[in-house]
Amino acid sequence: MLLSAGALVLLLAIVVPGWDTATLSRRSVKRRLYWTGTGVGMVLLFLGALPDLQSAVAFVAAAAILMTGWAYFRTPNIKLGGRIRSADAAQREPDPPSV
Repeated sequence: MLLSAGALVLLLAIVVPGWDTATLSRRSVKRRLYWTGTGVGMVLLFLGALPDLQSAVAFVAAAAILMTGWAYFRTPNIKLGGRIRSADAAQREPDPPSV
């Protein structure tokens, strides 16, 4: 059950859109939703695979690799030191101002 919930949370992290707030742009909100969903999903995958520790670690490692890869190649969701890291040059543009 927790494995299914973890997979669902990871999927939702990818598909749920962001929205504008008074202080954050849509991309900033989406980025936070994505990484929060990724973290929660990985915890659920880990707990769902217990008591088999080897499988639990494998699920978390696979999720981390897949979600980081998706973020790098398909989204502007990796932002380190104020710079957006992405394989696509169009995704590397600075965040638009919040509305």
